[in-house]
Amino acid sequence: MVEAAAYLTVWLIGLFGIVILVCAYMAKVVIDDTMDYDERYIWMRKLPSEASGKR
Repeated sequence: MVEAAAYLTVWLIGLFGIVILVCAYMAKVVIDDTMDYDERYIWMRKLPSEASGKR
């Protein structure tokens, strides 16, 4: 029984570690996302500079 609890603990620590790692990288992606990146690489266009202040 103790051995099963140890395995469960190790698996849970690993699972939560993976979830925290994915959340951290996702937060970094969301924080670093910019409209300039979207215009350049997603929409393949560049808006005029006077339009950049109107977002």
